[in-house]
Amino acid sequence: MAEEHDDYRNLNERLFEWRREILGRMARWDELATLPTFPRVDLAREPGTRVRVDSFLGTVNTDRVADVYFPVVDAAKGRCEPGAIPFATEAVDQPTLVELRERFPLAEVAGTGDDVSRAVRLRDWIKSLFPHHTPYRMPEWNALLILDRGSRGVERFICVHYSVSLVQCCLALGMQARMINLHRSIADNYVIGDEATADPPVDEHVVAEVWSAELGKWFMLDVDFDCHYERDGVPLSAWELHQAYVAGELASVRCRRGPYSASFNAYGETLDDEEGFFERTLPSYYAHVSVLMRNDFLADPDGPVTVAHLVDADTGPVRWHRGSDLRLQPHLLGPVVVAEPYRDDVTLLTDGNLRTGWASDEDDVEHWVEVTLAGPRLLGRVVLHWPEYRMYYRTSACYRIEACVAGAWTTLVSAEQPVEAPYTVHDVDAAVVTAVRLVQPAGGGFREHPQRLWLNQIELYGPR
Repeated sequence: MAEEHDDYRNLNERLFEWRREILGRMARWDELATLPTFPRVDLAREPGTRVRVDSFLGTVNTDRVADVYFPVVDAAKGRCEPGAIPFATEAVDQPTLVELRERFPLAEVAGTGDDVSRAVRLRDWIKSLFPHHTPYRMPEWNALLILDRGSRGVERFICVHYSVSLVQCCLALGMQARMINLHRSIADNYVIGDEATADPPVDEHVVAEVWSAELGKWFMLDVDFDCHYERDGVPLSAWELHQAYVAGELASVRCRRGPYSASFNAYGETLDDEEGFFERTLPSYYAHVSVLMRNDFLADPDGPVTVAHLVDADTGPVRWHRGSDLRLQPHLLGPVVVAEPYRDDVTLLTDGNLRTGWASDEDDVEHWVEVTLAGPRLLGRVVLHWPEYRMYYRTSACYRIEACVAGAWTTLVSAEQPVEAPYTVHDVDAAVVTAVRLVQPAGGGFREHPQRLWLNQIELYGPR
């Protein structure tokens, strides 16, 4: 059993945390102000503190196209040959996919023929079911739910939900597919709601890619605009369209539009320059191409998502969702921009929110988190909050805590195989420090992912 520390989060403070959580979920903001406050000062949350990390599980920037555009060996069995970035696939007998096949005439809609023809028919059919409209709630990535509500006129959805539906309909028929996120540009700051009118525009779009066994390649399908792009009669992947866009070769690319490509949204709005939109404006979204490196969102709806962003001479690296581990976020894509220029700082590790977290990549190397304080501070306690996922708190098996004292790093704590716990408290000899570092040696993570350092919060306090 984890060691209790009565002087850390005592009964009154725990009740305060519970009440704050409950009132926040109930949106009773006026009552939040009436909750008691406590004199405890978390040095890691002082203004001017900076937190840096070595890597991100949720964000991978790579110029190795083969790691992202890997071959599919057996689409029906989900057998792929990914490179350095793993790709998790959904099983065709997953219960929701089975029900999806039973509830909707997917095989009849897809018909016979090659993978491109079948996937295009599915695309056109999904777009015919409901017009684009911001949903009342951001639903789970579940095509059964989306198509059921959309086809019955209960609710309408946006590009991400069209794409989820196509991906899972393809999976249900034994074709491999995945989600693609696009950004016209990337910026640190923008006004929420004005992404499309910012200078430069930073709005995003979501499409899908499907594997063609006949062509031996991935090809892009845009359900929301009911179209795809071809060069010399061959459908293009998202990255191939990116290359044509940045090279100024769009004249050699042809947009193939389905019967519902002009039916963009529920308001009945029309495009000012329809031909120019499909020939020039829509391809501009492919300035940044990010591939979600898993499609098993039914089997594991809450799990971390690795987003692989391809970079080249025209495309700089990005950081996804403030550097989070990308768990529990149905709003991951759209309608708010979620990517920004890459940097290695993560304010979310010291923002007090135990429902979000960060994870390192899973390379067989040392991983670390470094907190640089606002100035010299007297340190006496370090508290580490571990993420909860699939029944377990992901407590690292081995790590050390270091502090910068008088300009030199010194080890304060060396932990070997600590017990699983929601949080771990380390009391250390009081010292004036300017920075604190958590270091996990190679292989020192939780048993199910020993190469990953996974953390929700780090708190720093003075002596008791």
